Amino acid sequence: MSQKKLISDNSSSYQIQRACTPNVLIFGETGVGKSSVINLIAGERLADVSAGASSCTMEATSYDVVLTDNQGVGHHIRLFDTVGLNEPSLSKNNYLGAIEKANVLITQLQRTGGIRLLIFCIRGSRITAVMQNNYRLFRDILCQNQVPVAFVITGLENEHPMENWWNRNAALFAKSNLSCTSHVCVTATRGLDDVYVSQYQLSQTAIHGMLLEHLSKTSWEPERTGWFIHLAGKLLKWVTMITDRKLHLPGQPKSLTVEELARHLKEKCKIPGEDALQLAGKIWAKRVENTGPDLAL
Repeated sequence: MSQKKLISDNSSSYQIQRACTPNVLIFGETGVGKSSVINLIAGERLADVSAGASSCTMEATSYDVVLTDNQGVGHHIRLFDTVGLNEPSLSKNNYLGAIEKANVLITQLQRTGGIRLLIFCIRGSRITAVMQNNYRLFRDILCQNQVPVAFVITGLENEHPMENWWNRNAALFAKSNLSCTSHVCVTATRGLDDVYVSQYQLSQTAIHGMLLEHLSKTSWEPERTGWFIHLAGKLLKWVTMITDRKLHLPGQPKSLTVEELARHLKEKCKIPGEDALQLAGKIWAKRVENTGPDLAL
């Protein structure tokens, strides 16, 4: 996992502060503006807005920033730009890559205090299967419905006021079982010649307020191995659903086996052989449980 910092300080007090900094995961499909939202929060160009098109699901880049409240007090926060699904389905190879990245992400999150907040980045458009599956992947599978979700709706520079978009669409989200604890409607670009600077500043104030509000809450921090088994097993259920539907089609790749999974855990996740086989068996057992979200197709 790569990491970029807005602030730099080698003092021991700073390192202690970093160790207990709240973690916020920002997710959504490629192109919805996750990197632009990070730059909006940071107040400068921190994330590369052109990155991510070829990234793997669950791959993450972290950014340390400081938010200042109304009393002038600085609050450290760590933002994770996390790659979600870009297609409604999940292939065998996509799955193996995703659990490899998830292993890295979960290790980092568990070492630094868990997850405080999920931010779901949504482009102001219609609700799609990809959008629904990303929501289920992060809220239900990664976070087991234990972490609050905030919606950040982007691309609203031509909406006046921006909140009107949510007023028109909130009922559609509720109908699709996409719920949030808070939301902000934003413009994450200043536009050519700062044509949207007013909306941009309003957006920055709104998203800072939402983040500061969640800093008083408690992070969710499950046990690491069980966390990984749950995520890998539930994602495997999605892969199995897709594979079962395509078995009758010619030229389809063979289904994933538990032996392949164990080999991948050993080679890519650096888990010792016997441990990898046992872990693969536990993941394999999770895939047949009836609990957990289904894949929207």
